[in-house]
Amino acid sequence: MKQQKGNVVSMFPIMLENMDESNIFLVGGGHVAYHKVLNLHRFGIHPTIISPEFHPSFEELEQQGTVTLITKEAEWEDVENAFLTFLVTDDEAVNDRLAKQLKEAGKLVVHASNPTLGTAQIPAVMTRGKLIVSVSTSGASPSLAKKIRTEIAEAYDERYEDYLDFLADVRHYVKQYVTDRAERRTWLKEAIEPIYLHNIEERQTFMNELQQSFPSKQLIQ
Repeated sequence: MKQQKGNVVSMFPIMLENMDESNIFLVGGGHVAYHKVLNLHRFGIHPTIISPEFHPSFEELEQQGTVTLITKEAEWEDVENAFLTFLVTDDEAVNDRLAKQLKEAGKLVVHASNPTLGTAQIPAVMTRGKLIVSVSTSGASPSLAKKIRTEIAEAYDERYEDYLDFLADVRHYVKQYVTDRAERRTWLKEAIEPIYLHNIEERQTFMNELQQSFPSKQLIQ
């Protein structure tokens, strides 16, 4: 979401969960819409798409059950119950009209060609398992956002997928079996040392020491 203050646009970043259970609509059925849908699929979102015509690839997605297609010109009644709507048609008048109506109704709306008319923007995103890094230039330069995302992806390579799983296991165990707050901080801080990113055996040694120092109820029995 963003708020307009004179000529200054302030952005509020947020991560949304359980979006697969929300009403996500996409208005437009062309090439741009298709790629937007593929990006939504990365996060388990299966949107409803409204358009009088569709890119041929949408038929395959519909057969897979990953999209719902509605063949018609989009009207307010089609999106009034949407949680989030993407406007990506070639008809700017339709995009602008729906953006205005959705915005007045307090809805989340992404206007692809004119972000200032919407209430949300989609950043460039890099994922490594549980690690999600998003980059936004507040609409100033999507190309730069993608360039920065690529640089981040090179720095945080595939090793971070397993490493984040290890850190999640450590955090879960520490929260469950380490009661002293200072001890918790010590173990969690140790777990993010570089040696555990680079060495799988060191991770196992760490977990063994953690479990020996703070046995679970199962281990006590």
